[in-house]
Amino acid sequence: MLDSIFRMDYRIIRFINTRMRSQLLDYFNIAVTYLGSDVFALGVVLALVFLPQQYFRPFAVQAAVTLIISTIVVQLLKRIFKRKRPFEQMESLRSIRIGVDQFSFPSGHTAAAFALAASMSLLTRGAAISAGFLFLAFCVGFSRIYLAVHYPSDVIAGALIGSFFAILVHLLTPWMLMHLSQSVGRLLWRGIAVCFLPLPGPIAALLL
Repeated sequence: MLDSIFRMDYRIIRFINTRMRSQLLDYFNIAVTYLGSDVFALGVVLALVFLPQQYFRPFAVQAAVTLIISTIVVQLLKRIFKRKRPFEQMESLRSIRIGVDQFSFPSGHTAAAFALAASMSLLTRGAAISAGFLFLAFCVGFSRIYLAVHYPSDVIAGALIGSFFAILVHLLTPWMLMHLSQSVGRLLWRGIAVCFLPLPGPIAALLL
């Protein structure tokens, strides 16, 4: 089965890299691929945090948590599979090496793009807006193949990782916020109760 996947990877990336090349697409994919970079993702989260409208705060929190988890998982899988990049295995490919580290599988840029896009889609009501974010994430994934820095299976895996953790974090956020608020509340209450330690033992024990 893996051999079939690898053969399909080679065919698709060779077709995209040789049959779809143009100067215009070069410029487009170079620009789009930066939308999946860590710097861009961090910039989006920080921008949403500091916006005056509090409507965007839940997205910023969910996106930040999703990006952190996705990045950790991606880096762990890269070190487990240690897959070489296309331009290392297929010398005939014309690559533009932007945002590359040592290993190929899965695609970190695609995971980050889909983590952001899926998080936003889950928090917005407009289908058109959600489709727009997901389309941009798809373009990031395609750019990684076009630039010959990732195989299609790398990109698919990255998209699944980013989307999965976006959904998981979205579903768990209400529970996490409730649990966190309760923990913080108990901590603050105990801090206040320390002031009453000189009181008789039974009363202080009740406060703590």
